[in-house]
Amino acid sequence: MLKSLKSINLFFFILSAAILLTIALAWALYPMEIHWLGIQSRTGFSASVIMKNFNVLMNYLTNPFQWVLKMPQFPSSKNGLHHFEAVKYLFHLVTVVFVVTLPGFIQFMRTVVKKGYLALYRSLFFWMMVLPVVIAVVAVMIGFDQFFTLFHQVLFAGDNTWLFDPRVDSIILALPEDYFMHAFLIFFVLYEGMCASFYLFSRRKK
Repeated sequence: MLKSLKSINLFFFILSAAILLTIALAWALYPMEIHWLGIQSRTGFSASVIMKNFNVLMNYLTNPFQWVLKMPQFPSSKNGLHHFEAVKYLFHLVTVVFVVTLPGFIQFMRTVVKKGYLALYRSLFFWMMVLPVVIAVVAVMIGFDQFFTLFHQVLFAGDNTWLFDPRVDSIILALPEDYFMHAFLIFFVLYEGMCASFYLFSRRKK
């Protein structure tokens, strides 16, 4: 029972940590994405203007004390604001999960990793590595655009406000699908890297 609780806590800690790191890196790398993805030509704005509005959006999504979204050059529709609010709640949920599971992770490092019992969790790390690979294979098979649609349909079941109309929510022009694909790749590398590190370390423990 105790092992199961530790396993669940560990899974959610690694998952939430990888998501939060992905958010931070996707934000930090956005200036390069502006040039890589030709976002200036897509929106008709300069890189500095796009970045200013993107920072406003990301501050709204990540700051628990900011509850009004008003991007200067990118007005939002009621549906657009509703979707961003839903994303904001998800971001905050991930943060809460990270904070709640952090003490358990620290305890895991002290009582399991340092004492040489990590091998007991080897199968857990193996399956934690396999699951995202299976999902990635499915994404490749059906195409990222179809996977991205399916992802939103599952995450926002019964809510189609994520289907932005660029005529009323022009911010979507600054957030092309390739940008999200890069974010998914960042998450995949981070999550797999964490799980693989624990798995390989567990194999060295005798």
